[in-house]
Amino acid sequence: MSGQLLSSKVVVVEEEPKVRGIPSAPTSVAGAVGITERGPIGEAVLCSSLDEFQDKFGGFTADSDLALAAMGFFENGGSQLWVVRTAHYTDVASPATATAVRAAGFLVAGGGPTPGILLGGAARPFVLHDGDLIRLAVDGAPEANAVFNGSAAAMAAGGAGPYALADGMELLLRVDNGLEQTVLFSAADFADIANATATEVAAAINAVIVGGRATTPGGIVRLASDTEGTASRVQVTGGSANAVLAFPGVASVGGGNVANLRAVEVAEVKAVVEAAIPSVTVDAGVGGVLDVRTVATGPGASVQANPATAAAFGLNNALHTGAASGTANAVRVEGKDPGAYANRVEAEVRAATNGSASAFDLLVVEDGAYRETFPNLSMNPGDARYVETIVNDARTGSVYVRVIDQLLAGAPVPPPQTVALAGGGDGLAGLDDADFIGSEPAKTGLRALDQVQDLSLLLVPGRATPAVHNAMVRYCEVERDGEVFAVLDPPASQSATDIVTYVATTAALEQLSEFGAIYWPRVKVLNPAKSVLGSADQIVVPPSGIVAGVFARTDSAHPGRVYDPPAGIEAGRMFGVLGFETDEVLEENKRDLVYPHRINPLTTGPGLPRYIDGSRTLKGDGNFPYVAERRGVIFIERSLKQGLQFARHKNNTEGLRAQVRRTITAFLLAQMNNGAFRSKTPSTAFFVDVSEQLNTPTQIFAGKLIARVGLATNKPAEFIVLRISQDTRALEAELAAAEG
Repeated sequence: MSGQLLSSKVVVVEEEPKVRGIPSAPTSVAGAVGITERGPIGEAVLCSSLDEFQDKFGGFTADSDLALAAMGFFENGGSQLWVVRTAHYTDVASPATATAVRAAGFLVAGGGPTPGILLGGAARPFVLHDGDLIRLAVDGAPEANAVFNGSAAAMAAGGAGPYALADGMELLLRVDNGLEQTVLFSAADFADIANATATEVAAAINAVIVGGRATTPGGIVRLASDTEGTASRVQVTGGSANAVLAFPGVASVGGGNVANLRAVEVAEVKAVVEAAIPSVTVDAGVGGVLDVRTVATGPGASVQANPATAAAFGLNNALHTGAASGTANAVRVEGKDPGAYANRVEAEVRAATNGSASAFDLLVVEDGAYRETFPNLSMNPGDARYVETIVNDARTGSVYVRVIDQLLAGAPVPPPQTVALAGGGDGLAGLDDADFIGSEPAKTGLRALDQVQDLSLLLVPGRATPAVHNAMVRYCEVERDGEVFAVLDPPASQSATDIVTYVATTAALEQLSEFGAIYWPRVKVLNPAKSVLGSADQIVVPPSGIVAGVFARTDSAHPGRVYDPPAGIEAGRMFGVLGFETDEVLEENKRDLVYPHRINPLTTGPGLPRYIDGSRTLKGDGNFPYVAERRGVIFIERSLKQGLQFARHKNNTEGLRAQVRRTITAFLLAQMNNGAFRSKTPSTAFFVDVSEQLNTPTQIFAGKLIARVGLATNKPAEFIVLRISQDTRALEAELAAAEG
C-alpha cells in the first residue's frame, strides 16, 4: 500500500522551502558599440581586461574612441565589457553588407594543371546601373551573360493635386530602413497651402529628406528611394499630412538581384555570375578585386571578357588560359577579421621544423616583428596538422590571419616565400548613425547586444548624436524592458550653453527617461599611443567609459553599494583623468547653468580629485530620478524577476501567494540592511502586497499572480546648506537673567 510504513524506522522527508533565496543580479556588466582596429563585426564579445580587449580588438587607432573608453572602463574598476565592433553597412538590416574588407595574399606552389584566371582591376564595391552585365567566353564555348539589375522602391500619393494641406502639417517617412524623417509643411512655402500643387509639395519634401526624392509624374506626388536594389525601401509612417496625401500605409520595396546597384559587393557578383555561368568561379582577389577562374584546368581552360562587360569591374579583354602545370595559388592568407590592420601583416613560409618535405612552417609578421609561429603544417586535409585546422582554430589559432586551402591537385607544399597582405579596409566611408543603432532582425549595432542577458550598462563612445542618444535610451527602456542604463557622452567642444541647448532642444533628452544620464564635458587623459594619436602628451576623450568604470567600482566596493550615488569626491573619483575639454566646468555659475537641465558635470576643485559632480538621470519627474536610485531599482527588479521563476506554472493558491510574499520580503529585508532604503524599519522601508484585493478571481482565472511592491528609496544630498549666524547665547542668557 502506497505510503504505508512496514517497520519501525526513521524517515526523512525534505519539504519545499517556505522562503526561497533570491540571487543578486549583476549591476555593472557594460556593453559598448564602436570602431575598433580589428575583431568580428556585429558580434558581442566579452572582454575582462584591457589586455584581453587588445588581444581581440587590437590597439589604438585614429578612430579608437572605443579603445580609449575600454582603457578608462578597466582603469576605473570595470571588469566585464561586451564589445561590438561596427562598420558602415550598405544595408544595416543585412550583416553581409558591412563594407569593411579583409586584406589578403596568396602563398603559391608548383603543381598540376591550372585554371584560366581573369583578375579585375577595380576594387569593390562596384557602382553599376540597371542592366549592366559581365559577358564571358569560357573554355571556347559561346559567350554567356550575367546581368545585374535593381529597381528603386517607390510609392505614389492617393491622387493628383491640388492638396488641401494646412500650415504645420507633417509627413513622417522612412527611407531604406533608416531613421524616421519629418517633413513639415509651412504656409510660407506655398502660394496657397490649402490648394498646394504637386510641384510645391515635392519641393517641400525634397528640401528635407535624405536618401530619397519626390517627383510629380502626371501631377501626382511620387516618393522614391535613391537606392536601386533589394535594399531599397520607402515607407510613409504617419503624420497629419498623410490624411490629405494618402500615401499607402505599407512599405514599398525595391527589386533586382543585388541589394544596391551603386555598391555591389563581391559576394553578390559571385552569386549572379556563378548562377548564370556555372563554368567559372568568382571570389574576392587581393584588394577586393574580382578573381574569376575557370572550373576546368589545363591548357584547354580559358576565360575572356567581352568589351560589353561593365567597365566598373575593371576586367580586361585578353584571353586567359590554363596550363598543364605551373605555379598556382595554394593557400589564401587573409586577415582574420576585416580591416586595414592586416595590410601591415606578412605571411612567411619556411622549411618545416621537423625536416619533413611534406610539411612547412608558417610565421605571421606584423610591422616587421614576428608575432606567431605555426610549425610543421600539412596540406593534407586528413592530417592532424592540416594548415586550416591549426591556423584557424578558434582557441589556439592565429589572432591575425586565417587561411583557405585552394585545393590544388596533389596538395603541393608551398616553398619558402613571404607574401604581404593587402587590400584591407575598415569600412568607415559613409559611416552614419544607423551603423551604430543597428537592426533588430539583423542583430547589428546596438541589437548585437540582445544576446547579453546580464547587460546592465550601455555606452557608444564617440558617437554623441541625437539619433544615437535617443536610440540608446529607447534600447535601455523599451527593447531591454528597463533593465539597462545608458551612459551618454557629450558631443565634442561643448560650452555650458552649448550642452544645455543640445540636451534641451537639439536631442530633446531633457525629461526623456530615467534609464540614462549624460555627463559633461569630455575629459583629458594621458596619450597612450603618440605614434597613432599624435605627439601631444594629453588627448581629449569621451567620458562614458570612465564613468561606467566608476559605476562598476562603486558597485563592487561592498554589498549594497549599487544604492550609493556614483558621484562626489570619494565614490565619484575618476582615475586617469588629467583635465577637461573646457575649463568652464570649473566655474560654479556654469555648473549652476547645466545642472538644472539634468546634465551631470565632471569637475574638480582646489585640493580635490577630478570627480563626477552629479547623480541625475535625464528625467526628474518620474518614479526614480537619480542614477543610484534608478540603478538600485533595476537591480531589485532583475533579482526579483529571476528569483521568482519558481512560482511560474504552480497553482495560484493562497499558499503560493504567501510564499511569494515571504520570498520578496526576505530579499528586501536583506537590501534594507545593505542601505537600499531611507529607513531601517521594514514597515517604513518597503511593503509587499499579494492580497485578495489584487488577486481577484478575475485575475486568477486570467492566469495572473499579482504582487505590488513599494520601495522608499534613498535620495542623494545634492546641496549642503550651512546656516551660519552670530553666537549670541551668552548675551541671551545675560538678558534672560536680568529680566528674571
